[in-house]
Amino acid sequence: MEETVGLSIGIIGSGRMGTDIFYYLSDYGFPMTWVCQGEVEKESLETSFMKKLNRRKRNDLIDEASYVSRTCGTRITGVLQDLSGCDIIIEAIEEDEEAKSRLFIELERYVSDDAVITTNTSSIRPSRLIPNSGKGDRFAGLHFFYPVKYKNIAELIVTDQTSGKTLEVLRSFLSSIGRHYLEMHERDGFILNRIFLDFQAEAYRLYDEGSLSMKAIDAMVKRELFPAGVFEFFDGVGIDVIYRSVMNYTENVTDKRFYLPLIRGLESLNADGRLGKKSGAGFYEYRQTDKEEDNDCGDLPDREIVSRLACLYINSAFRALEKNICNRNDLEYAIREYLSVEKGPFASADEIGRALIRDNLLKYFHESGFDAYRPSMLL
Repeated sequence: MEETVGLSIGIIGSGRMGTDIFYYLSDYGFPMTWVCQGEVEKESLETSFMKKLNRRKRNDLIDEASYVSRTCGTRITGVLQDLSGCDIIIEAIEEDEEAKSRLFIELERYVSDDAVITTNTSSIRPSRLIPNSGKGDRFAGLHFFYPVKYKNIAELIVTDQTSGKTLEVLRSFLSSIGRHYLEMHERDGFILNRIFLDFQAEAYRLYDEGSLSMKAIDAMVKRELFPAGVFEFFDGVGIDVIYRSVMNYTENVTDKRFYLPLIRGLESLNADGRLGKKSGAGFYEYRQTDKEEDNDCGDLPDREIVSRLACLYINSAFRALEKNICNRNDLEYAIREYLSVEKGPFASADEIGRALIRDNLLKYFHESGFDAYRPSMLL
C-alpha cells in the first residue's frame, strides 16, 4: 500500500468505528493521534497496536522504514490537547448529539485555527454539532462505513458554513487514500442509510402486523435481496444507534405514520436495554452457550412481499436521483459497496422494468395511502 505524507490525522473514539478508522488510516503512513478514554484504555490500545505492527513486520507485510515511521508517528493518548498539531480530526464517539456537542466545544480550545474538524456521525446534521464560535467554516461530516477496509465509500457532508478550503482539504484527503465518496449538503445527508429506511420500515410493519415472523422476513431478504436480514442488521448496529438514527431521519418527513410502528418497536427495545448483539439481546436473543440459530425458515418466499420490499428500495434510490444529490453511476457504485452486492438499485430496475415497478408502487400507494409508495418521477 502506498504511504501518504503531508497530513497529520487525529481520531477521537475507540469504539468499533473509531478503532476501524484508526487502523485503516494508519496503513497509509499518516502521522496519527488517537484519543481514547483514560490511561487504562491507552495502555491496552498501545499494546494491541504494537502487537499488530510487530506481527506485520515479522510477516514482511511492512518494511523497516514503515515500521519505524508508524511507531514514531503514532500517538495513543487519553488527552484531547494532544490533537493540537493535527490537520484533520475525525470524531467517532457514540452517536449521541449532546456528547458530541460537548466534545467539540472542548476541542476548539486546543486545535489550531487551520485544523479541519469532522464528525463520523451517521444521522446527526453536522451543523447541530458546531460550537458557536464563528469557526464553522472548517467543520464537515465525514461518514465512513464499517468495516472501513471493505466498504470503499464515504459520505462527505457539508453545511452552509463549510468553506471551499475545508472541502478542498477533505477531497484531497479522500483521494489520497483512494476512497470513493458521495458529496452532499446536510439537508440530504446520510443518503445511503436513508435509501433503506422505507424498506426497513415496511419490513417491520409486516412483522408488527403478524404477516411474517422476524426470522421469515430476514430469511426472505437474505435469499432474495441483500446479504443481511433487516432485524439482523438492526441488532448488529445496535438498537440504540438505530433508534436515534431513525428519529433523526424522520424528523422532517411529511408522512410519519408509515414509520411509527418501527419507531415504537425500537423505542421499546431500547427502553428495555435490549440493544442487540452488544447487550446479548435485541430483536433476537444472543446467548453464548447456545449455537447460533439458523434464520432460514426453509419456506418459499412470498413473491408479493419480496416485490413490495424491492420496489420500496428501488423507489427510494430514484427519489435520491430526483434531488440531484449525486449521479446514477456514483449512487449505484456506492450502494453496491455499502451492501456488498453485484447489482445496485438502478441495474435491478432495468432488469425488472421501470413500468412494472411504477405500477406496483401505485397499487400499494392506493391501497395504503402512504407517501412512501408514491412512485418517483424517474420511474
